[in-house]
Amino acid sequence: MSKTIQLSLLLLVSFLLLPGFSSKPKPYFPKKVNAIIQAKCYGCHSADSKAQKAKDKLMWDDLEKMEKGAQLEKIQSIQKVLEKGSMPPEKFLEKMPEKKLTEKETKEMKKWADKTAKKLSK
Repeated sequence: MSKTIQLSLLLLVSFLLLPGFSSKPKPYFPKKVNAIIQAKCYGCHSADSKAQKAKDKLMWDDLEKMEKGAQLEKIQSIQKVLEKGSMPPEKFLEKMPEKKLTEKETKEMKKWADKTAKKLSK
């Protein structure tokens, strides 16, 4: 076989196999977690938000585009916020108290964040 054909086959096989070895695992959001994110978080932490500071801190849609290490850092940051109970911020909750996470929602989010962080740490 000529070197050109061999090189072409090698490149073709590489392109077919590389997606399986991606270092960008797609985060999994169970239905309950996704519902919480959509109802309580997404309004400020999405591309449609006007809150640039919130967007700079976290963009839920960007998680799947991040490398594994960056995803882990972001999930660990989410874990800290959940532990502190600092989201949504008090000033925001004065205007929209219905956005406050319930104990059940916080527990569900913590469970998800812990499981996701463990998975990304492997």
